Amino acid sequence: MNIKELGNTGLKVSEIGLGTEYLFRESKKTTVDVINSAIKNKINYIDILFTVKNYLEKLAVGIKGHRNQLIITGHIGTKDNDGRFQKTRNVEECRLEFLKLLDILNIDYVDIVNIQFVTQKDLPQIYNSGGLYELATSLQEEGKAKFIGMSTHDASIAIQAANSGKFNTIMFPINLVNSFLDGRAELLTACQNKKVGLIAIKPFAGGKLFMRNRTVYFAKYQTGGIKFKKKVPRDLTPSECINYVNSLNGVTIVLTGVKSVEELRENLKYSDSQETKLDFSSRVESFRD
Repeated sequence: MNIKELGNTGLKVSEIGLGTEYLFRESKKTTVDVINSAIKNKINYIDILFTVKNYLEKLAVGIKGHRNQLIITGHIGTKDNDGRFQKTRNVEECRLEFLKLLDILNIDYVDIVNIQFVTQKDLPQIYNSGGLYELATSLQEEGKAKFIGMSTHDASIAIQAANSGKFNTIMFPINLVNSFLDGRAELLTACQNKKVGLIAIKPFAGGKLFMRNRTVYFAKYQTGGIKFKKKVPRDLTPSECINYVNSLNGVTIVLTGVKSVEELRENLKYSDSQETKLDFSSRVESFRD
């Protein structure tokens, strides 16, 4: 597993991260097995997306005894609504949910507090006095978070955030599907120039890239801003998807979500694959709109 420096944070992170979104509905045993397997395979970056109680309780068992080995991102911007996650921009709700996350996980801090699911409509609630960015800075000042990040599915917001000097990390969809997305190249360059750690999410376009030999609909949240239908190549592999994203200058971490140890093992084949040396141009062209 290659280790990279995450932007200007000084954090040393594995080039593949563990996303836990798809563990939301899995059993405690599966969740713990996935986390243990990830750690065994030298993955040290884990993304904790929600603050739903039973989800956090499963993750807590998995990370117990491993805190010092892990770089953990915790998010603000959703709340636990009777066992389901719900977006919120209420600052006090977000603070309480974040404190609950720390409590259930039995940790004192997260390495990155991430303002999640940011849209154009949200920007005043993020940046205005008393907004979520101010909450993030207060958590940082209190020692409950070391660094601040943002996640969005809008390239223009990601570029603005990368250039603002306010964020240490940006999470944004990067995959074969959005190679021609307006602003993607600018975002990659901005993150490099500003030393912002770019965490590539949706490397498999929400699993759509595994619907091989079928014409599928790609939604904006899976591509970072474009929607269209395309036929997926019949022989596309997880390793190829990961290696493509990993080959892009500006990307620090490829965040892969899995729901089983088997899926994790399949993803980890990327490092042994001949695809690390491939020219991806033909794959890229196959998704041109």
